[in-house]
Amino acid sequence: MAKKVLLVCLGNICRSPLAEVVMRACAIEQQVDSKLFFSSAGTGDWHIGRGADQRSAAIAKQHGLDLSSHRAQQVHGNNWSNWHWFVAMDHQNYTDLLRMGVPRSRLLFMRQFEGNGGEGVLDVPDPYYGGASGFEDVYQMLQDNAEKVIAHLLAQDE
Repeated sequence: MAKKVLLVCLGNICRSPLAEVVMRACAIEQQVDSKLFFSSAGTGDWHIGRGADQRSAAIAKQHGLDLSSHRAQQVHGNNWSNWHWFVAMDHQNYTDLLRMGVPRSRLLFMRQFEGNGGEGVLDVPDPYYGGASGFEDVYQMLQDNAEKVIAHLLAQDE
């Protein structure tokens, strides 16, 4: 059975949907996609049912990824137990998941394996109010970390 991994940001229209398609593409490239199932959700309910932010969709498309079928959903205390792992985009998302009852042992930061150290380095910044370059920067962060997160998730079977 595939491990179910939920990528989490605030509204599920920018970072986490992009992380979902990046992680899925990386798993396919590594030929481990049968072992991991990826989805995404937000901790907030503002965008439930909406598609991905147009800027995230455009960045995805520039990199050969498709966000056209994405519809925002929310993770909350009633549905978190459906997932094996949670990958938070930032400290606030991580804290929100803990408050919902998600065990710390099932939580990761998207950037936690970079090894740079320092406060804030673990956050994937929210590009929503920034310019288009912020979305490309987020894509690069996700791309740079996807393989490391997948390696960690797969190592949990050993």
